[in-house]
Amino acid sequence: MLSFILAISPIVLVLIGIMVFRMSAYKVAPLALLWGFFLALTYFNIQGLGLKENIVVLDASLWKGLKEGFKIVVMVFGAFTILNSLKVTGAIEDVKAAITQVSGDDRRVQLIIIGIFVPIFLEGAAGAGAPAALVAPFLTALGFDPITAIAIALLGDCTCTSWGGAGLTTISGGAALVNAGVSTTALNSAMVGRINSLGLLIVPVMAVIIAFGPKALKGIMHYLIYAGATGAFVMFALSNFVGPEITSLGTGVIAIILSIIFVKLVPINTPDEYRYVHEGAVERKYTAFQALSPYIYMLVLIPLIRYGVPALFPENGFAMMCLFGYIVWVDAVIILCSFLGMLTLGMKWPGMKKVIKQTVKSLMPVMITMGSLLCLSYVMQSETTGMMSTAAKTIAGFAGGAYPAAAVFIGAFGSFITGTGLGSNIMFAGMHLEAAQMLGINPITVFAGQNAAGSLGNLICPNNVVAACATVNQIGKEGDVLRITFKPFFVILVEYMIIAMLYTYMIFPNFGM
Repeated sequence: MLSFILAISPIVLVLIGIMVFRMSAYKVAPLALLWGFFLALTYFNIQGLGLKENIVVLDASLWKGLKEGFKIVVMVFGAFTILNSLKVTGAIEDVKAAITQVSGDDRRVQLIIIGIFVPIFLEGAAGAGAPAALVAPFLTALGFDPITAIAIALLGDCTCTSWGGAGLTTISGGAALVNAGVSTTALNSAMVGRINSLGLLIVPVMAVIIAFGPKALKGIMHYLIYAGATGAFVMFALSNFVGPEITSLGTGVIAIILSIIFVKLVPINTPDEYRYVHEGAVERKYTAFQALSPYIYMLVLIPLIRYGVPALFPENGFAMMCLFGYIVWVDAVIILCSFLGMLTLGMKWPGMKKVIKQTVKSLMPVMITMGSLLCLSYVMQSETTGMMSTAAKTIAGFAGGAYPAAAVFIGAFGSFITGTGLGSNIMFAGMHLEAAQMLGINPITVFAGQNAAGSLGNLICPNNVVAACATVNQIGKEGDVLRITFKPFFVILVEYMIIAMLYTYMIFPNFGM
């Protein structure tokens, strides 16, 4: 028990610092890293390495964390550059007008289309943390409170990262089961789709409650039920009958189209307090295309490059894109789109330079936070410390017959630490396979619980929260975001635990076997 407590203590330190003492993440993250590094050199020096040998090993983890943190900061830079350029040029007002034309003047509808379904599309097109980092500024531009905007963007991304960019999370994350011959990529995708679709079913209602309170459900429940049901059905159908590569992207696009059709055909009673108020008859400075151009470029270029390059170069196209890591090509596309957007808005170099300088100035706290958290993650994952393995195995040992529910918890725990569902799956898929075989239960349903919860963990992952806060200039308020997102996280986590148990023991005990 002492080993378990110490293994998770760096994570607890981060949570207590942010949520209880309201410390900025960029202040508490380095402290947690120092504590984790101390534990790695002392209590968790499980291989008995000498001080010099241990430092050499851990030094690699530190550099890797800084490198990966920088890659995330580059994405934040692109997203924040877009937001700043829209503000500087005044195009932000035309963005609001364009969105209103598509979604109507009900702010609750805008919230669902932009805050829930656009992140699902972006996850399928790019993944790598792009949805929250891009959607939070978009919602802020529409007049939503920045903290609420961040929470909603994270909520929109919590059921779709099981597939991630082009299905990578399920394809690579479930490789342990596929290589062992107990499952296939199609089966892994199908089963996690049967869990996540039930999570998406309730997300629209939760989003409106978070943003406006329970009373805001009046007069719009028919749309929220429709949005949740159609999104869930599309996610189920694509994950079960098409494949993981297209599930997130397709769900986002089709759900957006279906929502727009509903809004145009079915009346929604919109009280004045939820109506988007146009700020007078202001003359449009930009066309809808110009105002939305950075986002339009992304919606076109991200899937075009993701699927186009491998199609043109089937032997090594995807490998070329990922030469410096999967996230790097996404960074490059977002930065390209930010510059194309500034050119489309008619900005000259002096104006661009001002926006870039303003953006860079705000990113140092993000670099400190992201680097520290990722360094801590790699130290805890290291085989020389065994901290992550200790925590997961202790949880599994306590679970016994309730292991499918424990796998859900472990999946969320893994993505909380690593910042990705893929990282969580890679770490724990083998352990779940071994445990399922020992207990004589279905490893496919057990891994599906892990995979679904790995997606859910993005709701409370400090890395994602910090990145999203940075894009709307809310560094230091990560605790406010977590206090909001923990509630839907807990509700869906319990839902997934129950589903995992039912699927494993009652509904799909022989699935794929």
